[in-house]
Amino acid sequence: MSGTYGALRLIELTAARLCHDISGLVESLEHALSGGAPPDAGAERKARDAALALASRLALCQAAWGPDGDKLSLARMRRLADGLPDQVSVDVSALDQGTVFSASTGRIVLNLLLLAADSLHAGGAVILAGEADDLFIRIAGPDAEWPLGMAVCLSDATAARSALTDRHSLQMALTALLAHAAGIRLSVALSPAATQEPAILRLGG
Repeated sequence: MSGTYGALRLIELTAARLCHDISGLVESLEHALSGGAPPDAGAERKARDAALALASRLALCQAAWGPDGDKLSLARMRRLADGLPDQVSVDVSALDQGTVFSASTGRIVLNLLLLAADSLHAGGAVILAGEADDLFIRIAGPDAEWPLGMAVCLSDATAARSALTDRHSLQMALTALLAHAAGIRLSVALSPAATQEPAILRLGG
């Protein structure tokens, strides 16, 4: 995949992914507001919830996919995690509540949250543990499974670029490429060979 084509493909897929996410939330909003009669309290609540979900999703995507911004505190990360699907929770109880990630590391952490949410096909939890510069990420839930080929993409930027094929593998490839570009190490900390649980990812270390 040439550099120009790869960049254009990444832009196309990222835009398609964002539009897909937004369209689903907009459909929920339109459904809540549909009908000729004035909305009742239940419809108004659904519309408000859909609007808040849309705003939260946009904030998360902007922080994860936009240029590096400020340092990322754990409190802000938890607020941005509200943009994940309702059926996905984030457990940070094992982290120091004063944890602050550098701007580049924080961006990777947010992309890992998006990747983890994509990997929780029937919902579940993303569990974070460790330190700001040595973080462990685990997913737990029915049918929880990291994307095929993830370990290779994390270790090989060429493989990650080759994985930019469709929106289903976009988040895996994007997360790996952002980490490679920032010089941040992502690896599989625990092989799932001896267990039925998904591998644990390690950031830094």
